[in-house]
Amino acid sequence: MNQIASVISLLVVFGFSTFTAKAQRDVTTFGVQFKPIVPSKFFDSGVEVVSEDYLSVEYAPQVGINFGMVVRQGFTNTFSLETGINIVRRVYELKTLDADYGNSVELKFRLTGYEVPLQGLIYVKLGDRVWMNASGGVSFDTYPSNLFSTQSTAIDTVNFDVQQRTFRSNWLQLALIANYGFEYRTRDKGFWYLGASYHRPFTDIATTEVTYIRENVPLTVANNLSGSYLTLDLRYFFHEDPERRRRPSRDIGQ
Repeated sequence: MNQIASVISLLVVFGFSTFTAKAQRDVTTFGVQFKPIVPSKFFDSGVEVVSEDYLSVEYAPQVGINFGMVVRQGFTNTFSLETGINIVRRVYELKTLDADYGNSVELKFRLTGYEVPLQGLIYVKLGDRVWMNASGGVSFDTYPSNLFSTQSTAIDTVNFDVQQRTFRSNWLQLALIANYGFEYRTRDKGFWYLGASYHRPFTDIATTEVTYIRENVPLTVANNLSGSYLTLDLRYFFHEDPERRRRPSRDIGQ
């Protein structure tokens, strides 16, 4: 956690302490984004193992996806606000290991949510058409429903059933978001963006209960899902002209 906080602090300090030239003042820009989710133990989204009696359950986040639309409003030559709406699909793989039988069962499930981010951006001009930015803010996350799935296997005459039930903590939650990336801006055909983002909910987003049934005898193991993730960000923003303020008209004869 301390390492994560240090990384975010460095991004914010760097963004606010760097001088920049003309950016996107008085421009409202619309864009689309595609963000693959990359599992990372360093960013609290790695593999976890929980054990109970003869049963071990491995919770492994998989590559997921985040995609949606972006709206960016420029206020000054150095600062903009960004919002939008995104769909996020987190994918998890469960793997149970029975120490008595040496039996293993794998089960995947997908947790879908919606995000409305709000963050501030600081710009740095690196070249004629290349810009760098750092941003940070919060995200309002919603989770529509709970999940249930099951998987079965057998060894000789012994049946093994695995059931997972995932219960959301709340239907609406807050998360911390931080972003760092680069933009290539064309003259009149919009601009392209490549960067990385970190999304960390303030509390666990859900609890997953895994019930392992061996010969009709159940054993349940539970684990909280933090919901944190790291993404590679790919964006395209459509071209927009700066908003021009109208000058007040003068009456004839004045």
